[in-house]
Formats: sequence, C-alpha cells, structure tokens
Amino acid sequence: MAESSVACARELDIVLALDQSTSIVVESWDNWNVRVLGFAKSIAGAFIIGRNMTQIGLMKFNETTEIEFHLNTYDDRQSLLNAIDNVDIDGGDTNLAAVLRTAREVMFTEQNGARPGVPKILILLIDGTANEEESSTLTEANLTKAADIKLYTVGVTNAVDEDQLRVMASVPECFFFAPNFTLLNSVVQRIVANSCNETATPNGKIIKNRV
Repeated sequence: MAESSVACARELDIVLALDQSTSIVVESWDNWNVRVLGFAKSIAGAFIIGRNMTQIGLMKFNETTEIEFHLNTYDDRQSLLNAIDNVDIDGGDTNLAAVLRTAREVMFTEQNGARPGVPKILILLIDGTANEEESSTLTEANLTKAADIKLYTVGVTNAVDEDQLRVMASVPECFFFAPNFTLLNSVVQRIVANSCNETATPNGKIIKNRV
C-alpha cells in the first residue's frame, strides 16, 4: 500500500485509534502489517507534519487502550511514518468506550500536545463491534463530540455495526466503510480531504469550510 503524497498544509491535531483485536489477523497478518498500518501511514503522510502544522498521535485498542505516541512526540514526517511502521498488534477483544474516553481525557490535552484553537480530529478504525463496555459506547462518543473533537469512524468488513458507527460519527458523512482490508486504502483520500477542510472557530468549535 503506497503512502499518500503530501496533500494538506494545515494546523490540525489528529489522533488515529486503531482496532487491534484478534479478528483483524485471523485471515492474514498482512491485514495489520500492510493494510491497517498502511492506512495509518497514508493518512499521516498526507499532511505536513510540524509543531505549527499538523500533529498526529496514535493509539491502539482491544479491551484496553494503549497509547503508542502523543500528538507532540514527532515533529517530522519520516520519524512519524517510521513510528507507525513499528506498531505491533496484540489481539484481544474490543472496547470502544475506553478508547473514546482515553482520546478525550488524555490524548487531546494541552499537556500531551493538543493546541488551543486548532481543530481536533479523532479517526477511529474498527473491524467489528464492541464486546466490552458496550452500553457506554454511544455515551462516550457523545461526550467526545461535545468536547469539540471531530469524530470520524471507519468500519472494515461486514462484521461492523454500520448504523452505530454512523451515529457515533460527528455527522453521518464522517462514517466511512470498506468491505474488506484490501479496499481499506480506498477511503483515505476522502478522509484526508474532509480533515483538511476543517476549521476551528475562536472558541475551538470545528466548522467545515464551504467550497
């Protein structure tokens, strides 16, 4: 999977949240090593990375959430892409509530690199449904959106709950679907275009530029 060429020069704080549940690699380890990490690299590689441009953090989640690196960890493109290449998969179950909570309470804080007045975007990729804290998923999604974090959901395979992911997303158009991992990269261009089009108002709320 090819990395994206740089397509966006904007101040953005983007956190990638990658499902690392066991189901991803049941058919092939390439689903993680090539396709999921390739998706993350394609997103990251499409932005100019820097302290005054786009910053990217990354988490992976199963029944718990593990922070790989914060928004302010890498300030150049190649170091960021190399770090993504080194992310391993641990397997396990799926807890969407926990990853949403961690994004809101830990990742998108000034202490960990989030910048006041800069659009905050969470891109969450999943290949199934939550089987831990299921009843808290939508509550945590709503709290995340209420914190002025734009939430994009990316569902892979027909095992996902498309209706739930569409409701979780900030607007229905922020839900993206790939029927299998091979086609995951097909949604990258639309995610990058939507992200690059976000603008924060003075109070930190995100609006979408009108073309």
